[in-house]
Amino acid sequence: MRHHQDDLLTLRLAYRERIPLRRSVYTGGDGPRVALVSGVHGDELEGLYLAHRLSAWLEAAERRRPGTLRGTVEVYPAINPLGLDTLDREVPTHRVDLNRSFPGHPSGLLPQRLAAALVEALDGAALVVDVHASNVFLREVPQARLERPHAESLLPHAVRLNLGLVWLYAAPTALRATLSHTLNERGVPTLVVEMGVGMRVTPTLGEQVLVGLLHAWQALGVLAAEIELPALGHVPLVAEDGDIRYLNAETSGMFVPEVGVGTWVVPGQVLGYIVSPLRGEPLATVRAPDAGLLFTLREYPLVYEGSLMARVFAREAQAAHVTEVSP
Repeated sequence: MRHHQDDLLTLRLAYRERIPLRRSVYTGGDGPRVALVSGVHGDELEGLYLAHRLSAWLEAAERRRPGTLRGTVEVYPAINPLGLDTLDREVPTHRVDLNRSFPGHPSGLLPQRLAAALVEALDGAALVVDVHASNVFLREVPQARLERPHAESLLPHAVRLNLGLVWLYAAPTALRATLSHTLNERGVPTLVVEMGVGMRVTPTLGEQVLVGLLHAWQALGVLAAEIELPALGHVPLVAEDGDIRYLNAETSGMFVPEVGVGTWVVPGQVLGYIVSPLRGEPLATVRAPDAGLLFTLREYPLVYEGSLMARVFAREAQAAHVTEVSP
């Protein structure tokens, strides 16, 4: 296995500083090329840990059994390096969401140049997995989100990723400037994985998704077929937009949860309370809107009227949409 690092782009900053857009490339043969992308938003750190664990696994696997890697794995740990340095979701100084800047332009402003360099680098990949955490307000169970027009081709990859949920959604116009939409429209299969919470690392979730990545890549021929991988522990539920129930705050206050994300709930079950820090009394009881999987839950305790509190995948949709993982 050969391993090297290179810079896709070097950003020139004030005071003669420079920041490189860097990737690691592992090559073991002429098999398919795949990529892990993270850090599109600077306050999402879950993907950094996954990139670390993936690189460590590849190095250790090759030492134990040369020839494990049959293709090429590219790891892009921090696509928004300025945002990562400042824990800023956007690209600092430009106040632009990088994931609304694709496909970009090589001669444009800094966010456009970042976007264009990444799209060019990923052209021709057999599979790209774009890893996101939630923001600082919400915690998510590991899930894949697929645009409905591309779901048929992407779903076989998604169900191997060891996730709890695959969400098929109809992409609004704003999401057409994302990395995943841009690459899928260009014929590069791209999955979005959401997990955890912003500005935090949850190692157990990273380990869960790592196992899924390895299985997906083995199915593509990137990893040797005879390599024994850790068993998949999750068969994903597959949800359409109409299967998702949203719960918003009735009033402002402090949210105190009673359950954890990933819980199966029943209609009316108490998820927590919104309380008053001034009067010391509950202002509202937060209840499950339907029976099903609580896959999103408020993490940041301060809420305002209308704040998103939770998402539930409705239980009645489960039987219709469960997809078995191919061996």
